Amino acid sequence: MTALEKYARLEGAGVWRAGPEAQRRDVVVSLGNASLVIADGKSGAPLSHWSLPAVQRLTRGQKPAIFAPLSDDTGETLELDDPLLIEALDTIRAALSPRRGFARLRMAVAALAVLAVLIGLMMLPRVLVTRTAAIVPPAARAQIGRDAIDAMLESAAGERICADPEGRQAMATLRNLVLGPDWRVMVIAGLPGAQAAHLPGRLIVLGEELITRLDSAEALAGWILAEAQDARARDPLLDVLHHAGTGATAGLLTTGALPDDALRGYARARLTQAPARPDPAAIAQWFRTEALSPLPYAASLPAERQDIAQALNAGEPGSLRDAPLLSDGEWLQLQAICTQ
Repeated sequence: MTALEKYARLEGAGVWRAGPEAQRRDVVVSLGNASLVIADGKSGAPLSHWSLPAVQRLTRGQKPAIFAPLSDDTGETLELDDPLLIEALDTIRAALSPRRGFARLRMAVAALAVLAVLIGLMMLPRVLVTRTAAIVPPAARAQIGRDAIDAMLESAAGERICADPEGRQAMATLRNLVLGPDWRVMVIAGLPGAQAAHLPGRLIVLGEELITRLDSAEALAGWILAEAQDARARDPLLDVLHHAGTGATAGLLTTGALPDDALRGYARARLTQAPARPDPAAIAQWFRTEALSPLPYAASLPAERQDIAQALNAGEPGSLRDAPLLSDGEWLQLQAICTQ
């Protein structure tokens, strides 16, 4: 019989504190298969869940015994006088050390249901979001990005994906030259203020207003690069999961998908935010490597990004290629991507 089986469903009284400054509360402590549940002593309402592998004892050989979640920054504590409960937690802690528990997590990345129990009970919402984002595979990320767009389009507020075939082909050519085929770039019409944004799944979304006001594919390349650069620096799935909430994040772990309403409003809010702020040195390096001038991109930046424009203008242009990224005909086709 394992330690977990021996003490499963054991209950006893304790005193719980939500944080260093919080009041002490009489609670009922229950041991489950993988968790410790703390409930209000009068109403029975759940107050907190701790993962058994992550319980640590703060006092040694003293009573009351004080326990807390491992790596917890909220200051939760649990005081126990019940000898059987103390013995149970000490025995389980010895059998399930954090090192072994985390090793099992790493080996069971594919088992989303197990991760839902262990991570969901162990981590605060912020950490839960970080851990979840780290294990979502590329295919699921791509689906989340597209689902965010679909949720926006369902509102029937006038937004649509631009789909002129020749314009899409020209965009695909530009995307392959700038980022490669692993990325997706789409253009949205009907959303005032939309310029450029990125979503999970290496998806970059551009506003029709941006496409029509730019003068060249080289200028558009800079905007695309800036979004890709920002997506590499900070995982866009983190913002999605913060928007969706802790419950939806746990649902992603157990089902592999976010609930239908979890993404509502996210894409519209994301697309109307300020575009990514690029690293001028990294952008300039790409233009130098491709033997292209960064000046068209610099000239297209708004007034609040003039420091970036000045940095790009100050760089040495170097030798430039003879042919542009797109032919005149291809650029005109790309600018007309929303005409159909």
